[in-house]
Amino acid sequence: MEEGGAYEILKKKFSELPPPTSPSPSSSSSSSSSSSSSSSSSSLDPPSYSSSSPDPFIFKVPHQLCQVNERVRKVNKTAFEQQIISIGPYHRGDKYRTMQICKARYLSNLLERERCANQGANSVDRILSGFIADSQCMEKSARECYEGDLDMKPAEFVAMMVLDGFFVVELLRKFRVYKDQENDDLFKQNLNLTIIAQDLLLLENQLPFFVLDQFYRKIRPYGQPLHDIAIDFFKKMVPELKFPDYNGGREAIKHLLGLVHDSCLPSPQRSDISQKDVVIRDLTFIRSATELSEVGIRFKKRKGNSFFDIKFERGQLLIPTLIVDHDTERIFRNLIAYEQLNRSSIVMDYARLMDCLINYADDVALLSNRGIIDNRLGTREEVANMFNKLNNYVHFSGANFYYSKLFHDVNECYKGLLNRWKVKLRQTYFYTPWDWVLTSIVTASILLVLTFLQTLYSVLSYYRK
Repeated sequence: MEEGGAYEILKKKFSELPPPTSPSPSSSSSSSSSSSSSSSSSSLDPPSYSSSSPDPFIFKVPHQLCQVNERVRKVNKTAFEQQIISIGPYHRGDKYRTMQICKARYLSNLLERERCANQGANSVDRILSGFIADSQCMEKSARECYEGDLDMKPAEFVAMMVLDGFFVVELLRKFRVYKDQENDDLFKQNLNLTIIAQDLLLLENQLPFFVLDQFYRKIRPYGQPLHDIAIDFFKKMVPELKFPDYNGGREAIKHLLGLVHDSCLPSPQRSDISQKDVVIRDLTFIRSATELSEVGIRFKKRKGNSFFDIKFERGQLLIPTLIVDHDTERIFRNLIAYEQLNRSSIVMDYARLMDCLINYADDVALLSNRGIIDNRLGTREEVANMFNKLNNYVHFSGANFYYSKLFHDVNECYKGLLNRWKVKLRQTYFYTPWDWVLTSIVTASILLVLTFLQTLYSVLSYYRK
């Protein structure tokens, strides 16, 4: 396949196909059974997706903040923009031509591999026709997953699905099959592979997961579900995100960003405190790390599968280590934008907690010294600025704040008079150098003597008159 004309070839092949009788997986598999035997040989159940009109779940940034859309982008305009690759219908053009060529090469190699696997029974042209027929059956359902009207004709949309979808699936497959990485430039240049992994986690750079899952089943899956391979891929490519194993059904997975978000959720530990007796500010605000440390609250690094697993026990805040580098803000912003469209707020709540703890560089220094922040970004001021801006222009509701109980406990501890008195007593009498104490005593004594002499002089002057 000539790389530059990939879309033209795909659209031409699409136009040659008859319209499907029903947009269902069964019709797609029957229309392409001759082109690939992998579907029937798979031990996995066929994917389920609805052809009825679903609610869109792939939005532009940020859907619920459309009134301040440009203002949000100005906070960090590169946080939502692709670096080298575009996936899906929102961003197309010559800017991504290099990776378009790479996508076409991946598809061409895939078609040739499928032809060899079938011992030449089907030509590359016939196998591609089968892939396009499957995509045609999913076109309506996939299009309805996107917000608004897309300025793409059916042939263009299907061409995009095939080129982008099979690229993502092949990338994940190659990540698992090491022998296929030897002659792949992307895997030879780990930096480019890392950038691609980051681009695949952008809110506007998504394909519906059921499309990827269907494609994965067409190319002889290697016994492991696609979502497991994807999680493993992002664990290695984005080291600052530490995901537990994903245990949900694939039908609930919206796209790769949604998969990553759902996979890093900690075990449920919602607050059971009655909101009636607690001031809402106590549930959404705590003092900075330096202020809390001054009254005796200690900070300690905690080992855990998720950096959201934070606890407060016996006057100690136990917080897992977070690696902060040049990509941290980008990942957090897209996860937060995703949460604005869904009934979830764990990333926003975590960002708020860190924003409370970190006001200045001194707070970053304290948390870094305790092993809670691994600063690979730059100066402490840069880390503080990043956390202080993460939730700018984000709609926040304290009604279901994940750390409300933790905030309440920390605030109660902070306000404890006995704790504050003990710390003040210790700082005043035990941490003060004795030379300063003696100097203060001598100075006070001199002032007292001078005051006495002045008074005595005034009295004597009065009687002399």
